[in-house]
Amino acid sequence: MKVRYTRRLVLGALAALSAGMTLAQPAAPYPSKTVRFVVPYAAGGPVDGLVRALGRALQDEWKQPVIVDNKPGANEIIAADFVAKAPGDGYTLLAATESALTMNQHLYANLPYSPTRDLVPVTRLVEVPLAIAVPKSLPVSNIKEFIDLARKSSNQPLAYGSGGAGGISHLPMAMLAKNEGITLNHVPYKGAAPTIPDLIANIVQASALAVPVVEPYVKAGTMKALVVSAPHRLAALPNVPTFEESGVKDIQARFNIGIAASKGTPDAVVAKIAADARRILNTPDFRAKYVDPFSYVLHGSTPAEYAAFLEQDRVRQAERVKVSGAVLN
Repeated sequence: MKVRYTRRLVLGALAALSAGMTLAQPAAPYPSKTVRFVVPYAAGGPVDGLVRALGRALQDEWKQPVIVDNKPGANEIIAADFVAKAPGDGYTLLAATESALTMNQHLYANLPYSPTRDLVPVTRLVEVPLAIAVPKSLPVSNIKEFIDLARKSSNQPLAYGSGGAGGISHLPMAMLAKNEGITLNHVPYKGAAPTIPDLIANIVQASALAVPVVEPYVKAGTMKALVVSAPHRLAALPNVPTFEESGVKDIQARFNIGIAASKGTPDAVVAKIAADARRILNTPDFRAKYVDPFSYVLHGSTPAEYAAFLEQDRVRQAERVKVSGAVLN
């Protein structure tokens, strides 16, 4: 009996030791399976293009598939909500702009996700400057002349087109009107593309558009770019001054493309994604193909830097939404 009892003790101890060793085994290195970037826009736009290029480079480095899953619609809410409800393991990532991360919480009373509780900042990839463009036929050549014309046209206010109420091209123009004490009529469109023909035809007299969108029309002579919202002049539009150069308060007409992860994603995984993305963004070949030609301002921030930026931007967007009067449901 004593031998049997001792044998049971030994076997039990070995089983416990084995279980403990199993629990102590480190998790598989990240990534060990397919990583999905969820993009809130259809294929072909600036967010999709940059993220696809980054995904290919990360796939080569990680030796794991990296796919782009386009989930457009609802001011980035569909994509953001999908990622917010995904497991917090770093395998489902959101590639989005201020709309999902700092604006929607001020625009929607019943947002299905919380940008602060359900999403983890990973890295701010690039900043995309906007230019204020006007029709070739509009009798202004710079932003001060546009402001003066708006003051003279107060009985029949100038109109500006945007990609939608509460969007990245609407709120900055609302701030311009407030800052300069002018009246401008807002005409929302379903995206930038349908805005362009009406802008060229002088149906709307201005629009804040991404520099890569404006550039070909300026070069073709169908639009004029009055000012760029950037810290310095841009190679794509070298003759167009900044707000600072123009002596007009910068309305911060730009948006940022960044990466966020689901809540619960381990800090080490978040840090790795940010570091690997930053390294790729800064390689000369990647910059030459996917950053510099589009006049993007490169950031590649750390998670802490991106979190600090988003915190500041939420305050800025709250003011913009209030000024614009935009409410979305």
